[in-house]
Amino acid sequence: MSVPASASGVAAPAHATAPAPSPAPRNVPALLVKLLAEDFTGAVEVSGSPGGTIHLRLGLVIAVDTPNAPSVETLLIRSGRIDEAGWAAAVTQRATAGEAADVDLNAVLTGRGLIGHGELEAVCIAAVYDAAFAMALSPAEGWTVHEAAVPPELVTCPGESPRTLAEETTRRINALTQAWGAPLAELAAVRCRPAARIDPGALSTRRQAVLLAANGRRTPRDIAFFLGCGVFPAMQDIARLRARRLVEWEAPRTAALPITARVTTPAEVQVGGTHILPRRTRRDRHGENGAGSETTEGKDSS
Repeated sequence: MSVPASASGVAAPAHATAPAPSPAPRNVPALLVKLLAEDFTGAVEVSGSPGGTIHLRLGLVIAVDTPNAPSVETLLIRSGRIDEAGWAAAVTQRATAGEAADVDLNAVLTGRGLIGHGELEAVCIAAVYDAAFAMALSPAEGWTVHEAAVPPELVTCPGESPRTLAEETTRRINALTQAWGAPLAELAAVRCRPAARIDPGALSTRRQAVLLAANGRRTPRDIAFFLGCGVFPAMQDIARLRARRLVEWEAPRTAALPITARVTTPAEVQVGGTHILPRRTRRDRHGENGAGSETTEGKDSS
């Protein structure tokens, strides 16, 4: 029986072993690194509470959508960078242009003078990092990769490296955890309000705005959407305001547990781990001098 030979003339094994498949990514950052190596273009839908969608172009992250963080549109309008009328006019112009290759929302916004190209790019990049941080506050339950996914119109170009994005997200989580001194789930859910006596004049403009927006009903996420800022800056400001005792809030009330154990009365006696009632007594109506006397049943008379 002949043995197949390789092109170099060296005998090859009769039964070549197929290469072992690469292990499945253990988490979302590892998945993004894998997709970067594959120059993947599409989206990763992450399930969780609330989860989100990560858009990629040639493996680079160009946008992140999640209900936990403001979108680029919200950041632009709520912050006052672009007024609502100007935004509506730009969207209408973009829709009228149809599928024209040289007309996108980015070009319309800058072409109308509503915002500079550099500032718009900075907002898009900030939105990517903030949304990634907001998604990392809750664990991912799984993911689905979509090759044919339509990205948002306002994206960063060319995109952000998944490794850099993961490193910055970790840095932000560690910094906030250290500043807050407790799990970030507590900070993310807190509904604070200004302290009774404060001097807001000593604060920066941004922290004054956060302090005024903290009305006892808004979470840091709500404040971010209300002001048109990132969730991370809002949480960071609240942590620093607390350190200066400028905000306060009520701790969540814990419901009282139902009492299911048998209530022990002081008169009960515990013998050998068993609760017993005291022995009954009977009154002798014919004691000495006609006075009643008490005797205890079962008492040793000796």
